[in-house]
Amino acid sequence: MNREETGLLEALGRLGGRLFDTLQNRLELVSIELGEARERLLVTIIASFAAVLLFGCAVVALSVWVVVVLWPVLGRSVLVWVALAYALGGAAVLWWLRTRGDAPPLADTLAELRNDAAFMRGQAGARDPTRSRQHG
Repeated sequence: MNREETGLLEALGRLGGRLFDTLQNRLELVSIELGEARERLLVTIIASFAAVLLFGCAVVALSVWVVVVLWPVLGRSVLVWVALAYALGGAAVLWWLRTRGDAPPLADTLAELRNDAAFMRGQAGARDPTRSRQHG
């Protein structure tokens, strides 16, 4: 084997090593983001359940009070107004959920992969993927 072939093999070995290092870095980032997303989801579910339970009890108590107080004045129509208030409140919550603007899952990982692809294509402005930040 001559010196030129040895140099080429060494360069290919370094390139392969860098590619595997980059892949490992991205997989670690995916793992971290999935763990964070799981924790946020669990906390959100537990807090939401507690809030729904407590607000539900308050709404029932307040609704009974409103119906009892307004029954002599409005009669049965008070039930329609209470139901309408609930429907409007539910619609407002659904609207809020749709407009929250949360970042999509794995947004950081996808951004890093796009950056890696741009670097591999040699596009201007792309940074070396092996020099990305390390999480953890």
